[in-house]
Amino acid sequence: MTLKPLFVSLFIMPLLTMTACAKESATSTDNSGIPQTRSNLSDDERQQLDDFLAQQKENMQFIEGGSYEMGDFGSKVTINDGGPIRSESDNKPLHKVTLNSFSMNAYKATYGDFDVYSMATEQAKVGMQKYNIKVRFDDAAAGINWQTAQNYCQWLGQQLEIPMSLPSEAQWEYAARNRGKYVLFPTDNGHIDGGRNIWTFDEKSKLSRKYQTSLAITTVGLYPPNPLGLYDMTNQNLEWMSDWYSEDYYASSPEHNPQGPKTGTEKVVRSVNADWGSAQNILANGSITLMRIKRLPTTPIDDSEKKEHEGKSNLDYSTSARCVANSQQAIS
Repeated sequence: MTLKPLFVSLFIMPLLTMTACAKESATSTDNSGIPQTRSNLSDDERQQLDDFLAQQKENMQFIEGGSYEMGDFGSKVTINDGGPIRSESDNKPLHKVTLNSFSMNAYKATYGDFDVYSMATEQAKVGMQKYNIKVRFDDAAAGINWQTAQNYCQWLGQQLEIPMSLPSEAQWEYAARNRGKYVLFPTDNGHIDGGRNIWTFDEKSKLSRKYQTSLAITTVGLYPPNPLGLYDMTNQNLEWMSDWYSEDYYASSPEHNPQGPKTGTEKVVRSVNADWGSAQNILANGSITLMRIKRLPTTPIDDSEKKEHEGKSNLDYSTSARCVANSQQAIS
């Protein structure tokens, strides 16, 4: 049975104070820049890390590889009388993709997850900005930039001794569409049932009011997973992909395990933004299993906004990480 992520309640009980020796040790990285786990973890810290890793391993859902048609599959269904489902050009043409098997985390990485990562590697905690810290709950999907997300997934892979990264968008869409079926919404039944498999605007607002904030509280695991055991692919916040974004990439995408363009300016994100991720808005905005969105890897701050926002607001609050294990064998 899939369990929720291990949440380390850092708001109630802070992590054990590091020893003077630990404070003096510099954070190390490997040749790729991935932060490394400290060699001087205390026994309690090591146990905390071991428990976290066991939970993450349990949360990885094995997804058997196969072939599917990626992109706007309107010609295959009767929704729009065989016409395109969406008007954008970047999800066309429909094209064949064949993927190796992989495993995907059932949950987006939470602030509790990132706090363990920060403790183990001596990285600064994420989401500590003045205006966002009040919605920084252990079981809320962490708002992070692309590089932090990728570093976290690769570090997690090192700990589990499995190659891990952010998903390719081909992997994400394949999983969201229940191994490439013609599914519009990545819910338990392929439909949007407000209040049952996704929050309504009123439910989202009620949760925000409870914590006296205008921001959405992106608590994971509130609603049923999709048929592959993956939670929250429909709502709450956007998920970083490993791919660079190109509007016309589908026209030249290779069939086998596409990884996106070699270079670019923006990264692909999938799912929906917490700001409009309610049942009513998702229905109004259309299908999301084939909708491509682009974001700069790090949200820039205009000169006019620096005084107000720099160091005070988490401008990446709406983007999160869901890690994949790029192994053709189930994780055991």
